[in-house]
Amino acid sequence: MKVKITDGMGNDEEINIESDELTGKELLEKLDINLFAAVIEKNNVIVSESEILTSADDIKVLNMIHGG
Repeated sequence: MKVKITDGMGNDEEINIESDELTGKELLEKLDINLFAAVIEKNNVIVSESEILTSADDIKVLNMIHGG
């Protein structure tokens, strides 16, 4: 499954996860990303961590930028 990880500032990375199907929560756990630090986009729609993701989907993980 191909996953694009981005911060929205041009720092994009595409990685390959060895799984054909998993939940958003499982994906973030595999990537070692906190559930509260990112959102998951599936086929251009933001989805919850309980959503099933498959290798046929276009998947992005959008890291939230914190600071002040």
